Amino acid sequence: MTDPQHSWQQASSPERQFWFAEQIAPGSRANCAVGHIRMDGPLNLPALTAATHTVVLRHEALRTAFVQNGRELRRHVLAAPPVRPPVVLPAGTGFAQAAELLLANRFDIGAGDVHRTAVAPDEDGAAFFLAVHHVAFDGLSHEIYTQDLARAYACETGAADRAAPPVRRSAPVSPDAARHAELRAHWLQALADVPDLPAGGRDMSQRDLARATVAERRTVLSAATVAALRERARQHAVSAFGLVLAAYGQALSELTGADDFCVGTPVSVRSAGDEDEVGCVLNTVPVRLRGLAGPDVIERVWAAVVDGLVNLDLPCDEIIRVCRPHRTRRMPLFQALFAFQSWPRTVHSAGAARFRTVPVQPVGSQAEIQMQVHETGEDTFEGVLQAPESGSWADRLDAFLRSFHHHLDLLLTEPPKESPR
Repeated sequence: MTDPQHSWQQASSPERQFWFAEQIAPGSRANCAVGHIRMDGPLNLPALTAATHTVVLRHEALRTAFVQNGRELRRHVLAAPPVRPPVVLPAGTGFAQAAELLLANRFDIGAGDVHRTAVAPDEDGAAFFLAVHHVAFDGLSHEIYTQDLARAYACETGAADRAAPPVRRSAPVSPDAARHAELRAHWLQALADVPDLPAGGRDMSQRDLARATVAERRTVLSAATVAALRERARQHAVSAFGLVLAAYGQALSELTGADDFCVGTPVSVRSAGDEDEVGCVLNTVPVRLRGLAGPDVIERVWAAVVDGLVNLDLPCDEIIRVCRPHRTRRMPLFQALFAFQSWPRTVHSAGAARFRTVPVQPVGSQAEIQMQVHETGEDTFEGVLQAPESGSWADRLDAFLRSFHHHLDLLLTEPPKESPR
């Protein structure tokens, strides 16, 4: 039996943001994520159906309804969600076709309809796809879902004794009053007078972005480039993320002429108790980039990243309210997004079957320009650059990638820093 006190909880900040985005543009793909899981080995469709339902029962986010109660948004966990078998697709169905099918109808997040799946069997196993509303799913959830799907499938096929037990979500935690005041003061100072990124044409509202179709370009960082990137990151005592973000910022600066702006970057805020929980457990941190032409650009970008990470426990929506109290047509504070996915993509055994995540791209526009880079192995990075087709960046994506690679090459070939004596 469901605990009545637990079944109703206050929604978290990222949940509120995606719920609000759904009210602005109902059914927008910008509010959704589509995952791709490769299954190699024998496919037992009834077992897969049962396994997907087991994962839904394990993770409350996949069976949560979001209901407005006065001025408060609350989440209501459904005790007995319906069993929804995966839609069976023709062999060879790709990511784009599966996304089109799974997102043809909008989710009803007020009724707990936040998740649907499909499977395309083939000679070697199957391609498994899941579409989830972002209110219940973030990037790391893709890997967690795959792990638990493999374990549940192993149980259903007799290769394991029992599936992982249900995870009870904890209530959102807010900073205490003193820390809250400190965070507000910090962000107000850190982002004081930060200008918007030059629009370069038509100003796009958040509703415009959400409704737009997406233009995209793909790129790959070679093994040699990745090796040089890791070595340069080591020399400067930064992460690979910091270096790639610096090149992204320099490309934005070159193409717009801006020398002071913010880039939003999503950061997981999972704690020790929820590292294995599917859900929207992130905060989008505004990273202020300025003076990107100087010799110490790597250090300055990294200092801005660290500053954001140290102070990320103030939710993004509140940072915006503090720093941009007046509404504007464009996205407030940042109009560009950068995401870096560096977690291991494990092959999960399920008896004779093997499950692994396949890197995917966003299916909608959440900014005027956005880039996602993910590690596909120890020696390869892949990236996707996206912009609304109706925006000012759509016809500049090729130029942007040329600029990005040019600046990344310069960052990787600068003379190494001398060690302090």
